[in-house]
Amino acid sequence: MFGGTTFEILALREGRWIIEATAKHQEVAQAEAAKILSRAGILGVRVIKEAKGSIDRLKPEDILFEKMKPKTEEKVFIQDVDDAPLCHAPSDLFVGEARATINRLFRNYLDKNNLTATEVMHAPRELKRLLDEGTLLFSAVGKVSTFQVRKMEDATVNQRRDVLFDFISKIQARANNAAEQRLPRIRVDGFNEVLDGIIANAPKEHVSYLIRYVMSVELIENRSFLGKFGQLMEWGWKAQTPQAMEAIDIFVSDTLYNTDVLRDMIGNPRELGTALVTLLCVAEGRPLVEEEEDEEPVELTPEHQDFSNSTFIRLIAAGKLPESKQVLVDRVRRQLEGLSPLTRGDREEEREVFVGLLDKLIPDIDIIGGPSMAQAMTTRQSTIINKGGNKGMREAAETMLPALGDPGRATGYLLAMMDSEIGQTVLRNDLETLLDKLLVHSQTINHLIRDKLPPNKKMAKVTSIYHHIQKSNLPEQRKAALTDRLDELLVSYITEGKILDKLDNPEKPLHVRAFMLVSMVQPEMLPKGKASNLARNIIVGHLRRPNFEDELVAGIPDPSEKAKTLRKFHEQLHRCGFFG
Repeated sequence: MFGGTTFEILALREGRWIIEATAKHQEVAQAEAAKILSRAGILGVRVIKEAKGSIDRLKPEDILFEKMKPKTEEKVFIQDVDDAPLCHAPSDLFVGEARATINRLFRNYLDKNNLTATEVMHAPRELKRLLDEGTLLFSAVGKVSTFQVRKMEDATVNQRRDVLFDFISKIQARANNAAEQRLPRIRVDGFNEVLDGIIANAPKEHVSYLIRYVMSVELIENRSFLGKFGQLMEWGWKAQTPQAMEAIDIFVSDTLYNTDVLRDMIGNPRELGTALVTLLCVAEGRPLVEEEEDEEPVELTPEHQDFSNSTFIRLIAAGKLPESKQVLVDRVRRQLEGLSPLTRGDREEEREVFVGLLDKLIPDIDIIGGPSMAQAMTTRQSTIINKGGNKGMREAAETMLPALGDPGRATGYLLAMMDSEIGQTVLRNDLETLLDKLLVHSQTINHLIRDKLPPNKKMAKVTSIYHHIQKSNLPEQRKAALTDRLDELLVSYITEGKILDKLDNPEKPLHVRAFMLVSMVQPEMLPKGKASNLARNIIVGHLRRPNFEDELVAGIPDPSEKAKTLRKFHEQLHRCGFFG
């Protein structure tokens, strides 16, 4: 009927229309849509022609078929989690990793009631409502107890369950106690004024809790996640103390588990790969709309429609929302580890999008998200090469290296993988072999670094790998073997290329030669070892010459410039450890 037209099947899930599947014929699309509607969590389906614009801005004539599920009260249930951190005291439930577990476990309940995990734990009424919600809390505690006893000795699930319920009782008692204190209201006395009063008058060990309590009192009255996020950004805009920003970060990170907040922040990208790149840009504090180089950044006021998202990105960029940044990065990791395709195209397009993601996740030697992200990358690569199981993960790790190209990025990836769960068990020997192949088996630095880079950048690249290995969790003997090999490669590169001869050319002024030689032994250029000693020995030879300092500045006529040059030279020597 429509020739080669592609028909898209949209599904309404958690208040959002998403592309669930495609078909070549309208009849096939409608039949598939009916099947999709029967799935749990799907509230409606649509069939449209392949959309040219946003699927959120469809006109009635664009919709060829639509069917909605009859509205019924959906049962609130506990979500699955794959782990839970061990808590030793009630206060441990307030920290990032524990709250992340709570936010995932109770996602359905929290979204339904427009509450954050931190609000519930600080509000006596809301905590009581959760306790009264049938078996919901009991199921969650049972699930968490099962994970936690695996990390303990001489403890049963029942014993652990009793401990966690005792923690919850103590959290409830603490919330009741705070409510009885009749603390000032932020909306009456002002944000900074109320927080300053708590900081000045409350016992130090209670300050953080009471700040979260008074913020919860206000946020609970706003039954919209977007409204809560906007309120938090207003507070963040005017916050004056580290304690205030710490509490704001906690609440903001909770709101980021809600899809409405993320959708408002990054829009509704048609493909998962685009969404993940956008999330990483936000996590880096980069504006979603590029500003002109000569354009002064404009600080928006709360009245502006873009105030909340703009303020959030500025606070992220300033390093003031570390937990919120971690939530965004972890969301990228979970999506990367999942089964949803990054693109609607073929496997080759999927591969290209993934390589673009790798550029964001491994910009240099350090990996955003660390070992768990490295494992997620490898999982995604195994999907792309269509190889499953442990064998697929082994092949995925090996084929990741050509995609990374740069030896620094490849080393960072391998070291992060060695610290991952699968890297410490299934892939350990394979990763060790790949690391040897990359670093030990390279005959020269030019074999290791194939890009056409000037000598100083090649040496700096090898040195960064050297330092990264030193800081890694490898056994000391293994570290020594790898770093010694890199030092040997540097020695060969310097001597065979006669680099020091070129730098210490007598035809150049002595102060130029001296500074170039000292630059060779900077920590970022050459590591301490045989290679740097080649340059150090030449420098020491110069320093021992009679009247060296006079010769050093002899070609500089201005006395003030002479003094400045000598001072700078001594500073460089000191930085390189020549004076102990």
